[in-house]
Amino acid sequence: MATFFGEVLTFSSRAVDDDDDDDEDQSQPWIPSPELEWSEGINEEINKSPNKLLKCSNLIVTVGAAAAGFVEAYILQNEAVKIGNITAGKIDSEGSTARHQAHSNRESALFRLRTHPGVIVCQCKQEILAEQVFQWTEKIFSQLDTTSIEVLVLDSCPVQSYKAAVSISEIQTPFLRCLRSSPAHSQSQPSRVPFLESPNTVKGLSAAVLTHCQVSNLPASLYVAFLESMFIDLDSFKVFTPLLQSTVLSNITKANKTADNILKKILDERTLKDSLYI
Repeated sequence: MATFFGEVLTFSSRAVDDDDDDDEDQSQPWIPSPELEWSEGINEEINKSPNKLLKCSNLIVTVGAAAAGFVEAYILQNEAVKIGNITAGKIDSEGSTARHQAHSNRESALFRLRTHPGVIVCQCKQEILAEQVFQWTEKIFSQLDTTSIEVLVLDSCPVQSYKAAVSISEIQTPFLRCLRSSPAHSQSQPSRVPFLESPNTVKGLSAAVLTHCQVSNLPASLYVAFLESMFIDLDSFKVFTPLLQSTVLSNITKANKTADNILKKILDERTLKDSLYI
């Protein structure tokens, strides 16, 4: 659907008869609800807070391997402690299947920066199921004090999905595009990254988070990297580096001379993992 400063793609729907709907419900596999689990220390902190919420000045959500690797090298390295995770939900062993078990292994890790305890990073290396993204979003935001929060979402997608007036072969990749909620558009500095042009869309977890922020009147910025290949390379990580000077990241990061080595290590590990499935 068309929305604020760009376009966000949500679920499609179709009209069906009640009988058809019942048949479809019976044939659809059961998808568990996401579950949020905090560390013991964070649970104590939440219980002691007046509003039973965790203070958060900045929520950074990374979706996919490229964004996760970038944040791991430039933000999380030696500066973060794991404080929880969001899983796909526990599966009833009596009704579990191989497909369900695979989904249960999908986990988003939550970190907090030691030097900036108000900054929480959620690292989603694997795709969140479309049926779970809105529940996932509600789960995390319901636990955070969003009084003065600013949300940053990093995502990536293949350049083949990018719609432009020129041929894709004429576009230099990778490149960034931006979407913002209305509060972010009015409060933040002008974006140095071009806005995502119509009729391009975003979907999945990124769309769910940005839509939640728009509806809840929270400032949020989404940066999408359009990549040439599904196989990650160093350029796939480094396409996000301009954000280190032009977003909230400029206030929470410092020069890291080992970032390139960290990225190469992440790339080598991912290349080895990918080669096992070829």
